[in-house]
Amino acid sequence: MDKPKTSRPKFLPATLREKNRYVAYQVISEKKLLFSDLNSALWNSILNFLGELDSAKMRVWIMKDTYDDAKQTGTIKCAHDYVEHVRSALILMQRIGDVRVAIKILGVSGTMKGARTKFIPQERTIAEFVKEGKMENSE
Repeated sequence: MDKPKTSRPKFLPATLREKNRYVAYQVISEKKLLFSDLNSALWNSILNFLGELDSAKMRVWIMKDTYDDAKQTGTIKCAHDYVEHVRSALILMQRIGDVRVAIKILGVSGTMKGARTKFIPQERTIAEFVKEGKMENSE
């Protein structure tokens, strides 16, 4: 009996894939905001500013796992040719519920790792500073 061949899925080569950009942002607000409130406000801002057709072309993805509640920073994935539209929609946000907000764009990167390491400040330990040679080892 012949077994059916299981083939691996074929992926598009990198040259044919649609290019993405990752916009790092920080929310400056009077009170701490939950991601769910921010998410709905971001979508409302994008839809009001651009409409449904352009927001679909933008391929916006507001990434929950990159949002830090304490620092209120996160990233948004979008199409590479709509980065300026995303920036504009974010800057137009003034209120989320009863809380006044301002969105600060930290930067734009071509990779998720680049957006995190370049633009979103990470807490580092003393051992990492010593390893980089920015601090003398006192041991």
